[in-house]
Amino acid sequence: DRRGVWRYLAAWIFPVFCLGCGLPGVALCAACAPGPAERTTGMVANVAVTAAGSYDGLLRRAIVAMKHGERAYLDPFAGLIAGTIAPGVPLVPLPTSRRRRAARGFDQAVELARRAARRQRSGCCDVLLKRGIAQRGRDRRARLAAGGRFALKRGAALPEFAIVVDDVWTTGATLADGIATLRAAGVA
Repeated sequence: DRRGVWRYLAAWIFPVFCLGCGLPGVALCAACAPGPAERTTGMVANVAVTAAGSYDGLLRRAIVAMKHGERAYLDPFAGLIAGTIAPGVPLVPLPTSRRRRAARGFDQAVELARRAARRQRSGCCDVLLKRGIAQRGRDRRARLAAGGRFALKRGAALPEFAIVVDDVWTTGATLADGIATLRAAGVA
């Protein structure tokens, strides 16, 4: 099959090594990836939030690489996300802008949610559209004050309840906006 041939060629032409230890064949190996003890938790918009790890050090370098278009981190990150969610619960990704998606060649939150959903035998409900300008470069107050970042896709089949997936949790502003949009549509 063509995908198998492409994977073989891609691994040979574009070899991947763990960002932490240099292990071949994986962008972030199990030994270098954050473990369950490194998860961080909190509350955003009265919803419990779990992050796979703190946004610093090796994890931050890997996330930044992914945000710059490196797809090799998608599967390791999806595994981290899958380890924090209950099987069978639909996942709703918080998408990036069309401009960012075009620059990267993919939408990282959508890809992470799809891959994590496959691992947990859940559904991925890509029902939101990104509106407005990027958060990057804004200070905390400006991020928290901004609103209306998301809209529902026309005709989207909404789940009754869902887990929201984003690639990075810093101030919680993007999560709060996504949660508000889903709540307004009746999604728990």
